[in-house]
Amino acid sequence: MALPPGAAAADGEPVEGIVVGMDGSGGSATALRWALRESLVRGWPVTAVMTARGGARAGRPPGGEADLDTGRDVLGMEATLESAVVEAIGEDAAGHVRRHVSRERPVPALLDAAAGAELLVVGARGLGGFRRLLVGSVSDQCLHHTPCPIAIAHDLPAPPAHHDGGERIVVGIDGSNEARRALAWALDEARARNGRIEAVHAWQPLALTGAPFAPLGGEIEALTAAAECAMDEAMAAADTSGLAAPPERTIVCSGAAAAVLEAAKGADLVVIGSRGNGGFTGLLLGSASRQVAHHATCPVVVVPARH
Repeated sequence: MALPPGAAAADGEPVEGIVVGMDGSGGSATALRWALRESLVRGWPVTAVMTARGGARAGRPPGGEADLDTGRDVLGMEATLESAVVEAIGEDAAGHVRRHVSRERPVPALLDAAAGAELLVVGARGLGGFRRLLVGSVSDQCLHHTPCPIAIAHDLPAPPAHHDGGERIVVGIDGSNEARRALAWALDEARARNGRIEAVHAWQPLALTGAPFAPLGGEIEALTAAAECAMDEAMAAADTSGLAAPPERTIVCSGAAAAVLEAAKGADLVVIGSRGNGGFTGLLLGSASRQVAHHATCPVVVVPARH
């Protein structure tokens, strides 16, 4: 059934289903296409959100201020959003997407809209031309503060389609509560997509100095056993029913981000928690979660801690 194209909610009111940030860029078009595909497997409605502050408009540079004293600018943005949606997914599919123009700045508008959503979707880069997530970008700020799972829809070439048992979904496991929530989200996604799960756990010896450190054989065995135990505990606590195949398990001696990114080569989706056992209070520069969101070559879903 086609959904009404008008405003989905007043400014500051949450939106149900999937919220997609649109700014007229190719990255946001990729985000909308991915979100629409996700809506088909999850059954969630899609709302495209564009802001009168910072959206695309002829004659005004990205991020410039709009004249908000009249309704003229908002009406113009509604037309711009309509055109962006149709250009991204076509007229037929556009009938299934709600549209909403906000007077807020991009980050508050998206976060407010996503407060009651199942998923927030943003492009990996927008009108600023970023080739990765950079500090200060809308995508990066949303990663820090999202109230719901957030998908980063990278606009790099898609990997070849899989025909050997469904799509492959990689999820990072580290024993943290956030990783357990990420695993639960990934399992739900695998059931919806008839996909396959690969759970990745990385371990490293604790070096007490900055010098190169080579663990002894006994320590390697102990750390490997601890990693396998952590994986067993995570899987035992998860609902793995209804999957096309039992989850695959990958345990490696590596940094967490490097291990997930290596496993993600050729994958269809990566799912990670917003922070792990490192004790970070959010997605901080240098954290494994943010490195994966920066550098993965497929869509990444980051599942935040509950607030």
